[in-house]
Amino acid sequence: MKVILKNARLSFNDLFAPKAVNNGKPAFSATLICLNGDEEGNPDGFESVIVYTNAEGKRVTAPYSKLEAICEHVAKEKFGKVPPKMKNWAYNKADGSTTRDEYVNDDGEYWAGFTPETMYVSAKKPADRCKNNEMTILDQFKNPIAANSGLLHSGCFVNAVIDVYAYSNDDGKGVTASLEGIQLKKKGVALGFTPIDASDEFDEEEMDDAEDDAADLM
Repeated sequence: MKVILKNARLSFNDLFAPKAVNNGKPAFSATLICLNGDEEGNPDGFESVIVYTNAEGKRVTAPYSKLEAICEHVAKEKFGKVPPKMKNWAYNKADGSTTRDEYVNDDGEYWAGFTPETMYVSAKKPADRCKNNEMTILDQFKNPIAANSGLLHSGCFVNAVIDVYAYSNDDGKGVTASLEGIQLKKKGVALGFTPIDASDEFDEEEMDDAEDDAADLM
């Protein structure tokens, strides 16, 4: 089921160079933080919403929390019901209360941009399923963003097209999302990065007499 997630914050991502995990196919991926408007680092107060087409064929805009019902819907379509202990949902909560582990680092601290209440979407797509083996990455004017442009990084605010679907394989049953494209909405401060104004860190220095004489000779 195609869903557009708008006004999300980009987190861990491999959008320009596909990465292979656990001997899988190289894939483009992104973690998308769903925003409520009052998160730190969100000065514009962006609120995440989703856009999808309902059963009547109407285009609907809804709160991002609707993703939970969409995951359940695609699971029921494939399996007839939501299987118990179904893992790897595309939509999860960072405190580990849904289908994935708590979203923390080795020190037990939440990753930058995340709190226990953060809801997020994980999506990826194998490179060999992408046109020209490239992910669709556009700027605000729908122009392609080059890998070396520096325009897109974790912390930016984005729109994303995902395809939510259910699957069954040797590892079990689940609901996941294919990443179909990313659009930059607005640049943001990189997650986990604290800007430093070096000019504030220096004191004025007085030159001694020898330095003054040397300066006069130049």
